[in-house]
Amino acid sequence: MKIKAGFAFCLVFLLATDSAAQIKLPDTTKLNSTHDLQLPAWGPYSKHYAGISHIPEVTSGMRFDFSVFPGYYRNKLLVPNVRFESSYFPWNVKNDGSAITYRYELEWKDQVYTDVTYTLIDTSSVLVSMHCVNNTALPQNLSLNLVASIEYPDNYGMQQLKHGEGTQWYNAVDYRSLSFAIKKPATDLVYDGWMRGEVRDSRLINGRGVGKEFGRQPGDKIEYDVNISPGIKKARLLFIYTMKSGKGSAIQLSGLINQKVTFLPGDTLAILDIPFEITSNNSRRLTLTSLGGEEILLNGFVITTALSGKPFTIVPAPMLKTPVTEEDPEARTLLLKYQDVPVHYGITWDKEPFKVRSIRNDELDIFFRNETHNHVAKVLNGNMKGDYANIFIRPVELAPFSSQTCTALLTSGTHDGVLAALKRSLPQQKDTIPDEKGILEEGKKYQFSHKMLKSTLLSNVVYPTYTQNQFIKHFTPGKWWNSLYTWDLGFVALGLSTFNPALAAECINTYVTSPGSQSAFIHHGSPLPVQIYVFLELWNKTQSRELLSYFYPRLKQYYQFLAGRYGSSSTNVLSSDLLKTWDYFYNSGGWDDYPPQVGVHSQHLEKQVTPVVTTAHVIRVAKILRMAARALNKVADLKEYDKDISRFAAALQNHSWDAKSGYYSYVMHDGAGHATGFYKDPASGVNFNMGLDGAYPIISGMCTPDQQEVLTDKIFSPKHLWSPSGITVVDQSAPYYRIDGYWNGAVWMPHQWFVWKSMLDIDRSDLAYKVAAKGLDVYKRETDASYYTFEHFLAASGRGAGWHQFSGLSTPVLAWFDAYYKTGTITPGFEIWINEQSFNDDYSAYKANISFDEATLPHKRALLAGMNPAFDYQAKFNGETVVLKRLEKGVLQITLPATNKSGMLTISRYNSNKAGRN
Repeated sequence: MKIKAGFAFCLVFLLATDSAAQIKLPDTTKLNSTHDLQLPAWGPYSKHYAGISHIPEVTSGMRFDFSVFPGYYRNKLLVPNVRFESSYFPWNVKNDGSAITYRYELEWKDQVYTDVTYTLIDTSSVLVSMHCVNNTALPQNLSLNLVASIEYPDNYGMQQLKHGEGTQWYNAVDYRSLSFAIKKPATDLVYDGWMRGEVRDSRLINGRGVGKEFGRQPGDKIEYDVNISPGIKKARLLFIYTMKSGKGSAIQLSGLINQKVTFLPGDTLAILDIPFEITSNNSRRLTLTSLGGEEILLNGFVITTALSGKPFTIVPAPMLKTPVTEEDPEARTLLLKYQDVPVHYGITWDKEPFKVRSIRNDELDIFFRNETHNHVAKVLNGNMKGDYANIFIRPVELAPFSSQTCTALLTSGTHDGVLAALKRSLPQQKDTIPDEKGILEEGKKYQFSHKMLKSTLLSNVVYPTYTQNQFIKHFTPGKWWNSLYTWDLGFVALGLSTFNPALAAECINTYVTSPGSQSAFIHHGSPLPVQIYVFLELWNKTQSRELLSYFYPRLKQYYQFLAGRYGSSSTNVLSSDLLKTWDYFYNSGGWDDYPPQVGVHSQHLEKQVTPVVTTAHVIRVAKILRMAARALNKVADLKEYDKDISRFAAALQNHSWDAKSGYYSYVMHDGAGHATGFYKDPASGVNFNMGLDGAYPIISGMCTPDQQEVLTDKIFSPKHLWSPSGITVVDQSAPYYRIDGYWNGAVWMPHQWFVWKSMLDIDRSDLAYKVAAKGLDVYKRETDASYYTFEHFLAASGRGAGWHQFSGLSTPVLAWFDAYYKTGTITPGFEIWINEQSFNDDYSAYKANISFDEATLPHKRALLAGMNPAFDYQAKFNGETVVLKRLEKGVLQITLPATNKSGMLTISRYNSNKAGRN
């Protein structure tokens, strides 16, 4: 694979599966206008049952779901619920998402199963291949239930406004600007990336409005741009709102209307009607300024030229889930048209006998199983809150040790277009998921667990998720969580970067905002800046200056908020310069039950105690962004980063280092924000931060050599953080260590990734390999045994626990696999910036122009290189030979000299006739 700066980039969906393919990246002009992923309309987006979904209009939040429920005929039925263990597994997903296979285990382990593969034929059609397998000595009779339904978004507005010409509706959320008189820490970091003041409630028209205490304080202000047709002299303004109780709320209107009005209480949608005249002095902007009172939940307003009567009506907007159907038993086709969806859906299948049914219930996990023995009814009536079209194929007869494949076709479009597609012959299933290339022989033992994690990652996509005034397609850590997660999705992007840089860039883009936006970034959960680290990974793979120019100002804004220098940020309000994010989330580092973090909240010490992880991360990402700023020649930004790095590092060294415990400590502060001492465990009196948080400065490159040695010993000592399954989060010698915690007593992959990269930075590639090898082995053993891709692993046994089909924080496994077992992979730590690089055609030579983190003192750094395993190698930096060790056949560990000066690294074949090289 040749990788050079200055590619001609083009818009694509995904990177090809072949590692020899050219890396292609998204068009950043398309990224600028959306937080959505540029995935196809057909995809694994369901939040209910595993299968394939279609998005008819991305702006609507509506989703068509299709799933296959295999079972034994007149016996066990498997309902593949995505929200709990239900005997199905994401089995294989093509890198470009065009083919998705789920395995349904009817008899464990692979004795009787059905593999269902969804293959995208084009933008409107999907081939469904149902491969039924009997690996037992007995004949088996299976059944296949094909199930289709329509789903509405959360907070779907159950009321709608109808009006005629001359009347315009403005939803309250569609404002020009909104400001609260009292600024709160989250004013410039609205949770989930919602609009400031936004309320989502199905009782509202469009399901949304503006509230969040708007109107209580004098000076709350909201502005709208309005459109008044020329020649209009008189009109009416009608506000639609609710107000729970109280005496009302006074509002000064200005611009379009200059008048004081009062909103009075009303439990249901109330209307405030204001006639006004339009003159040449009227602005086309409407401003509402609060004079104080009760909270107004403003749904929106209407401007109408109807000077009397009711210019609109508010009518119910029910969820219409029952389709109009057209069934042709002879042709084996079923046509579905849902009232609130603009397209038709069609299904055809090749297997008989069958029965077409309707299931009228909201859930199928209990109800459908309960109806297993109802063989007669065409309509299975339940609570009538849902409607599933059902094609019941039975029996599928399998002789001992045999298999049979049934096929169906899904299509969408116009009525006539769908019918025409259904009448065509079904296409043949092809081998659409080729083996991954470039894998070294020693890595093949990890290929199954690698495939399973990657398949889980690519299938953990949901729609709709709501953010920034739009519905989006969005990755999720696991489908139990169908919402945004800043820290988890950073690691999703990391995993994507190993095989799909284009989609990784889109995933980062979901969480960043344009400079000056209401929210500094998209925040949900632990506010850790993983997106900045992943951008470094992308840069070092692609050297795309287009991505660099696009992402740098957005990532800088993200950083500035965490550093306490953007808008309403309250992270740096203490005199000590130690940072904390308690105002935004209870979790500082993703570790839910981390002991001192739990203690801070139980003792209500959020205003006076700081963790270590936030400050340590800010130091490291400042150094990363400093390298980016240097590449863009933003000289003024370098001084800003240098100042931050210096003061935050000094804060940790002056206030947090506890030589007695060998860890950096949580720090107590007085009322004036001055550091007063270490935060200790109330029960034992020992330092409360004996754990990974206390070791985190090692990732920032700010430790003295002695501190670095102490922390490295802590991390890799079996008495402290190194367990039989890898690095634990809490020191095993601490009195507050537990074996039954969620993070306490468990091993997770994400923080181990940070340690791994840091070990490369300090030229301890031996310890880096120890982390990666243990992680790969632990993950492989569990996944090989259970087929599950678990959330975390118990420190003592290494068995998986938590969510069973998790991808969010587990993707370092993908990075470790590529780093040590895939040809063409270059892996530095956090302190190397690759300006330009290229391999030759057979991966036996490599050349790169590299720079270093100049904000850290010069020292030796390591880099991994996956080369052609057929040869031995030598490496030079600026013409001087550097230390090179072969870890695996083809994987090189290279030690770079102790310098911060840029230079040229070359790797070339070594003359095998000479001794001394391995």
